[in-house]
Amino acid sequence: MIRGIYTAASGLGILQARMDATSNNLANVSTTGYKQERVQVAAFPDFLLQEKVRVKLGGMSLGNWSPVGYTNQGAVVTGVVTDHTGGILKETGKETDLALSGEGFFSFEVRDKGGTKVLYSREGALSIDGEGYLVDTRGNRILGENGPVKVGGDSFTVDASGVVTTSVNEQIKLTVVEFADKSKLVKEGNNYYSTPAGNGTEAANPGVTQRYLETSNVDVSAESVNLIEIMRAYEAGQRLIQRQDDLTDLAINKVGTVR
Repeated sequence: MIRGIYTAASGLGILQARMDATSNNLANVSTTGYKQERVQVAAFPDFLLQEKVRVKLGGMSLGNWSPVGYTNQGAVVTGVVTDHTGGILKETGKETDLALSGEGFFSFEVRDKGGTKVLYSREGALSIDGEGYLVDTRGNRILGENGPVKVGGDSFTVDASGVVTTSVNEQIKLTVVEFADKSKLVKEGNNYYSTPAGNGTEAANPGVTQRYLETSNVDVSAESVNLIEIMRAYEAGQRLIQRQDDLTDLAINKVGTVR
């Protein structure tokens, strides 16, 4: 019965992790370039049940273990993975909005208390700061081959390969990076990703589209159904633990009573 409580409790832990991921997905439905998360689950290794038996050998009685069968101790969350499936491109008409139809990521120069570092994002909702640089919604500058991209004014174009042509006909190639193994990307918050050095390469076909934004890849209907299923399963798990606790109480206070 104690094993039943532990197994049910492990299930509640998994449901809580799924609830957190699903809630986060739904909260970011409107976030440009957001990629939904999925919880990975695996069963605990099966445990071999054994019983102690007496074996006679040469007139002697020895203790030995005899296999009885297998049991399972519930399940465990092995990780939270990101689904990098592309979102739908939505036309905005705004010159500073950029979207990627390829597999790559924009590169941004991000400043924090620890200094400056390069992070990656699919979010292309940009604007022009007071110095004429293209920046994201948090004021971090998008990077080109020679550093932050400075366009000066609003009159600029970006082609599919990521080449920016400014109003004075200066051409700047955006740094769009793709990763062979996206599982190595680490979420840093604010829709940014980091990666081990040397893990990324220049995207051959970035598919940059000006005046468009990539929507999140969250399926609202599917995630809403998941949320309902998780809540019902959690309630069932709570009832199971309560029932197991009632049975344990009976075993201790009723069955085990000396009469």
